[in-house]
Amino acid sequence: MLLRARVSLLMVVAATSLAIAQSRPTGALRPIDYRELVPFDKAIHTATLPNGLKYFVRQNDRPAKRVSLRLGVKAGSLNEADDQLGLAHLIEHMAFNGSAHFKPGELVKYFETVGARLGPHVNAYTSFDETVYMFDVPSDQPEIVEKALTALSDFAGGLSLSQQEVDKERGVVIEEWRGGLGAGSRIRDKQFPILFYHSRYADRLPIGKPDVIRNAPVARLRAFYDTWYRPDRMAVIAVGDIDVAKIEQSIRTTFTPIKARAAAAKPPDHKVPLHKELLVAR
Repeated sequence: MLLRARVSLLMVVAATSLAIAQSRPTGALRPIDYRELVPFDKAIHTATLPNGLKYFVRQNDRPAKRVSLRLGVKAGSLNEADDQLGLAHLIEHMAFNGSAHFKPGELVKYFETVGARLGPHVNAYTSFDETVYMFDVPSDQPEIVEKALTALSDFAGGLSLSQQEVDKERGVVIEEWRGGLGAGSRIRDKQFPILFYHSRYADRLPIGKPDVIRNAPVARLRAFYDTWYRPDRMAVIAVGDIDVAKIEQSIRTTFTPIKARAAAAKPPDHKVPLHKELLVAR
């Protein structure tokens, strides 16, 4: 009986699909050109501040009374020097451990008191070529939104990077590295040199190297931070149930004062050679 029921169900699904296909007007769908550029959403308000930082703002009232705020930094592990492997990720951690407007421990404590928990609502990640800081907060409480924007501006240019706090956070990152060990990491370590042959992707995993994480001088963190955390390599994104004009003005007020703290550096070449070149080389 069970087999007959399944067959009957499959026949109904097939018949329904056929009916839908037959009822669709001829020529209603056009072939997809995967090279075609995705059009820019006209509902997005965007501009570039005098210091080079860009912002993107969009009103979206679902869910109601919420806003997602992001600071995107065009810098990650690919930008690290050989003695900085893992420092892009360590800097991401240090963003929550002291800055111009938040003493160590204050930032997380404040946002947890307003219902924004570390992890689901306050978080960040470091990738090969980007670092992104994230806040999801109530949009009907302007003081919380302003506080989140202030935190993002501190991440962009006001981190303390004190010796004491860096030394305390090294062990946290080492435990992340240790937690990633296993069969998957052993397979990855064999795959990446082949998949990303002759590319920085092959030897610049964002988690970095434990020896560097443990021993790198704070000056090398500061050097990475000052070199790559430049306003012209950053963007602020705000999407949610917001007054677009008001949050645009808040972004301008909060982020325009940020200045570049070091000379611009040429980003490293991280192109991945075509696999046919790999086959020839092997």
